[in-house]
Amino acid sequence: MNDPLRAQQMVRRQVRRRRRWRRVRTALLVATASAVVVGAAYGIDRLVVVVHKFYVEHHHSRPRATGVTHKVTSTTTTAVTGSARCDSPQLTAVVSDWRETSDTVEETVSLNNISPSPCTLTGYPRLGAGAQDGTPLPAPNDDLASPTSPAATGTASPSTPVTLARGARASFEFAFTNTCGYVLQPGQPTTGAANQCYSGIWLEVTPPHGTSPLLVTQPVRLTYSISGFQVGPFQAGSGPPLTGQPPLTRTTSTSLP
Repeated sequence: MNDPLRAQQMVRRQVRRRRRWRRVRTALLVATASAVVVGAAYGIDRLVVVVHKFYVEHHHSRPRATGVTHKVTSTTTTAVTGSARCDSPQLTAVVSDWRETSDTVEETVSLNNISPSPCTLTGYPRLGAGAQDGTPLPAPNDDLASPTSPAATGTASPSTPVTLARGARASFEFAFTNTCGYVLQPGQPTTGAANQCYSGIWLEVTPPHGTSPLLVTQPVRLTYSISGFQVGPFQAGSGPPLTGQPPLTRTTSTSLP
């Protein structure tokens, strides 16, 4: 009684194996045919690249559990000790003193640090002038250790930095010739005649590496020779207190000779 039953079970298992094998063979044939079609359409080289990319993304992107703990080390950048350079928005500027000697005007400009952080001034400022209509005027700068006493010795070195805490002040001196025979208009070229000059309505001060000039509205009138300004280095302190009135412009003529 058991032999016919076993025979039937064996027959059923063989039938199931044959069906599975047919399914696998059919799937292989379909996959092969698809690969042939895709390879013909896109090229075998592209197909290989796509298959390789798929394999890398799905098999190598997953982290492997190795049981080893990796310590993550963070690095930090240490800031250079010292104060940053003073930029124009951190400062205000005002003329704190002026003197007139013969044909030369000597002035002191004080700069005040209005920012919450300390900053440093080194070297010489750049000076400029603006006309009444806002047009910039030519303003050559000649850097001197002491513009008010060019022959003096023992003056401050222009390379000595001046560090300004919040509310602290530095100053510099500059000088110019104010004897004027003819006032050049903005954009008007010089002719080489004697005593030609420019007439500005404000002074512009730009610290080294500054992004914009500071406008100084004193003196109200700034008439200077086409030779420009003799400029001194930054020094600590605000300089002498303001005394007297702005110097007058020495105008001897209003037309070219």
